[in-house]
Amino acid sequence: MTVNEKPVVHIIGMGSMGAIIAMNLMEHTQCEIVPLFRNIAKCERFVKDANSSITINRIYSEYEGDNATISHKIERYYAPEIYPTEEPIRNLIVATKTYQTQNAIKPYLPYINSETNLILVQNGLGVLEQIKDGIFAPETNQERPQLFQGVIAHGAFQLSEFTFNHACDADFKIARLPWSHLDMVQPCELVTNDSSNNELMHLFTDSTFAKLFHVSHLTYQEMLIGQLVKFLGNSCINSVTATVDALNGELLDCCRETFTSIVEESLSILKTVYKPLFDYEKEYNDKNSYPSLNISRTFELGPLVDGIVYLCCVQGGKNSTSMRQDTLNLRDTEIDYINGFVVKMADKFEMGPNSSKVNKTIMELVNLRSGLNRARAREDKS
Repeated sequence: MTVNEKPVVHIIGMGSMGAIIAMNLMEHTQCEIVPLFRNIAKCERFVKDANSSITINRIYSEYEGDNATISHKIERYYAPEIYPTEEPIRNLIVATKTYQTQNAIKPYLPYINSETNLILVQNGLGVLEQIKDGIFAPETNQERPQLFQGVIAHGAFQLSEFTFNHACDADFKIARLPWSHLDMVQPCELVTNDSSNNELMHLFTDSTFAKLFHVSHLTYQEMLIGQLVKFLGNSCINSVTATVDALNGELLDCCRETFTSIVEESLSILKTVYKPLFDYEKEYNDKNSYPSLNISRTFELGPLVDGIVYLCCVQGGKNSTSMRQDTLNLRDTEIDYINGFVVKMADKFEMGPNSSKVNKTIMELVNLRSGLNRARAREDKS
């Protein structure tokens, strides 16, 4: 591997998650961050309103005083209309909303090739299938990048367009993402090889950054466990805080019954969708080249719900979820890729209408909240 002295990392989606990753990379590694904004108007606001800087306020307990805020000036930033045509994209972080992924990447496809490292850092499930059958479908003749997944448990929310609160210090799991479910199970040597020979993975596993941002570089099956746990947490905290309009911590003493209903139903469906993962213990735990995983214990209902409540409502008690922020700011939510994914999979696997009735109700309540907020906003303008 030839690692540049100062690797260039492009980011699509400079929202809360994109921003905290970008600022921590700038703070703790030698890399250049290049945001790819949606249009020239946002580039102009970035200069005028923020002096070309991104600011992060770390409001969790470990930071106080001057050390709590980090701000970095960005030297280069582009929109699709002004991207330099001679510059291929070598490393790309995609941290957009799930439903925005294809349209956000599409303008930059001419600069993406088989040597590009592309990592998806998003809530929800189903994006891989979307891009595999869309912008990277075989009939498009578009070269497929080296694909990775990031599962981020850190909590953050937006204060203004270029200022964010980092509200919960948690972890960041990363893994190579297989283009096919047939390659779901990976040997340990793949992780070792990527850490040494892939520029983006080498950057994420830099000792200082990995320690301070709590990075775990894993096989896909290990990461998928974390992804499903995070997904189940999001299925609870995002949808419920959006529906009742609450900060995470406000739910601490009253959420367990609702969370249990969501997790129990979702698990029953995910065990069918990801059957190779839930069969992993008996198939691979005795093989030397593969990690030994205790999947049954990880997804034991009671302790799993306890962990979700603690992470979301205690450790992330000051956080306002992205879905709540979306409903408050009258934006589309990612509900179709979270609770809606469970409903869609129950239908795909013909599990019957009663198999996903909790998640379907949660979807309807989030959409009700979104519709109500928009109706009230229209009335205020009239």
